[in-house]
Amino acid sequence: MEAITKHADAIIQSTLGPQWNLGLLISKALGYGIITGSLLLKVPQILKVMSSKSAESLSASSIAMENIGFTISLLAGYLLNTPFSTYGESAFILIQNIILLVLILKLTGKLGATFVLGSVGYLGFIVGVMKFASPKELNLLLVTIEQHQYNKIPQIVTLLKNKSVGQLSFITVFLNFAGSLARVFTTLKEVNNPTILASYLIGSFLNGVVLTLFFLYWNKKVPARQQVKQKAN
Repeated sequence: MEAITKHADAIIQSTLGPQWNLGLLISKALGYGIITGSLLLKVPQILKVMSSKSAESLSASSIAMENIGFTISLLAGYLLNTPFSTYGESAFILIQNIILLVLILKLTGKLGATFVLGSVGYLGFIVGVMKFASPKELNLLLVTIEQHQYNKIPQIVTLLKNKSVGQLSFITVFLNFAGSLARVFTTLKEVNNPTILASYLIGSFLNGVVLTLFFLYWNKKVPARQQVKQKAN
């Protein structure tokens, strides 16, 4: 196996350059594969919510926390000049997540002044980081990405409480899990940052929990009394 790998490395280096090897080529392929998949990652979820006109078992707070994490990842990746293949999906998932968040808030009657004020603060944060953040401050900001991986916890709590997948999309849940696992590999190969690696490891575990709960509660419905009481977190 080692001989095959060395032979493959030699072919790759003669074709692409001395800095390349099989591991890096796989990492790049995975990275751009994740980015391509991210173009439609949340579309099944968005369509399911729109067709059912229900946000059952979806957590607004979880998605809002996701958005913060993706924003930090996008800003830090761009400003620190890390390879686009290691963070590019953040931009596309963020756009879809914003659409999904607006849908959930609209369906739960919470699309009002608080959302507008939050949006203004969010845009101010982006402008401030882009204009004033130093590389050192950006690296400190990356530390918070690890904490934002816990955004799945409200979703997990909602699933455990309802014992139903509600309007969750299996395609979206599965791709989230597969993508976070792939990001562990690409981070090991292309980004020498233990904080980012830890965040993807945590994200993979929590996405795995959500996927497991999806299988457990696949065909179960939320009791009527819980549907009446349910609100977005």
